[in-house]
Amino acid sequence: VDATKETNRLGRLINHSKNGNLRTKLHEINGTPHLIFLASRDLRADEELLYDYGDRSKEAIAAHPWLKH
Repeated sequence: VDATKETNRLGRLINHSKNGNLRTKLHEINGTPHLIFLASRDLRADEELLYDYGDRSKEAIAAHPWLKH
């Protein structure tokens, strides 16, 4: 459950995992580059969307320990 304010930015609903089930692709829409998420495998209808945020710096891990997982 995401308790943050609703916005049209659906990326906020994608959580971090080192073993994510999404990958990114750069896609141009009307001349503007956008980062889109694609499933890296077939997903179940009830499966959580996960993406590896990729930041492994000491500073990031200290501020956000959940990045280790």
